Amino acid sequence: MGALFAQDLASADQPLPAATESWSPTMRGNPYLLWEYAPGMRDEFGIPVHINSLGLRGPEPPETRGPRTRRLLATGDSSVYGFGIEDGQAYVHVAADLLGSDVEGWNAAIPGYSTFQTLNLLELRALSLEPDVLVIGNLWSDNNFDSFVDRDLLDAYSSFDGGWTARGRRALNRSSLFRLLDYRLRVEGGARAQARKVGWTVGKGQQQGARRVEANDYARNLQALVDLAHSHGAQVVFVMLSSQDDLAEAHGEPPAWALYRRIMQDTAARNGAPLVEVPTLFQESGLERDALFLDEMHPTATGHRLIGEALAQALAGWAEGAPLEGPGTGGAVPDYQDPFVFGGTGPAKVSPTTAQGPALAIEGTVALADFRGGTLQVDAVVTDASGKSQVVGSSRLERPGPFKLLLRTGTQTVGFVVYEDADSDGPSAGDRRFDLASERWAVPEQGLAGVALTLGETP
Repeated sequence: MGALFAQDLASADQPLPAATESWSPTMRGNPYLLWEYAPGMRDEFGIPVHINSLGLRGPEPPETRGPRTRRLLATGDSSVYGFGIEDGQAYVHVAADLLGSDVEGWNAAIPGYSTFQTLNLLELRALSLEPDVLVIGNLWSDNNFDSFVDRDLLDAYSSFDGGWTARGRRALNRSSLFRLLDYRLRVEGGARAQARKVGWTVGKGQQQGARRVEANDYARNLQALVDLAHSHGAQVVFVMLSSQDDLAEAHGEPPAWALYRRIMQDTAARNGAPLVEVPTLFQESGLERDALFLDEMHPTATGHRLIGEALAQALAGWAEGAPLEGPGTGGAVPDYQDPFVFGGTGPAKVSPTTAQGPALAIEGTVALADFRGGTLQVDAVVTDASGKSQVVGSSRLERPGPFKLLLRTGTQTVGFVVYEDADSDGPSAGDRRFDLASERWAVPEQGLAGVALTLGETP
């Protein structure tokens, strides 16, 4: 992307367009990204965060780039962005610091972003940074079972009318220049009512039981990220993220994200790209969960430090002038069969031991007198003899009231854990958590109705 066009992209975001009306001090709607960060300084659970004019976490990009400067650009969601840690502590910055003063680390990860959103963000804006290495860490948001499907939502909101004009616009969406011009002419030029439907509030309501990004779309999107990087003269390295589940002593059937990890492994091998496997890294570190994770899947500063060190090691040869990528296995992107997708009646979220088959419904109500806003997430959990719990179904609500979720047949008893998700971005360390898992509900073969979850105050 040329320097003049890069400057044009940056200037397009200053001042903030009127059509991107904000529903919070942080996020605003965008029909190509669904949501994006508004530039500025803010406090996130006591952590000062700077968002630059590109909508990325970090300082303003310099107007000129040194002749010897090389750049790393990281993609992913909140685990890559650095939820709960200081500016500059994310693993892309750690790696850049270790590789020397001529290497810069830039963070294009956005909380909640899938590979669809990342591809659009790169083409629309982030590739103006002209990275030399794209550090691909997209995993959690893609494999998540949620209340919307990214492909459908992006298609709907990037084409506000029907007919051949909408189809033509979808075809032209591959051009970042078209996206910029179209956004200015159509969104800033009068389609505010439709644009307001897109934003951080998207996807609220009952879960629909589909992955946000279907497995084969994820495989194609990872390859598209590689191809996009190559077309801009960059090489790629993958970072396979970890969760607390990887540190458990006993493991049952593969979890729902195992397939997505395999897809990332296959993509790296096919393209001869290095892969930093964080689960193994964390397992071999000897550190406890609390030292590595803030919650289920967000690394601490220590966790980011370990990932950054491993990433720097994978990039050491490149930093000295050697090629980063090898020959690779080559070949086309294969088709994948997702064992966690039910035929037409899929559950909102499935447990690691779920097999294909019909689903049954759980219905009830949530009462919370001091509801503070955001959304509520209701997780149905099963607990084994050792006391280990697994989420087997989930529903998201805009406010206390009725809920419905689906889970596999054969489940005999369930408990519940409810989160008050203040930022509507999925349960995180700062959200209130109501653990009712010890209160077991028997589940009849025909499903369960009349579940009443009364929540008290929790700090």
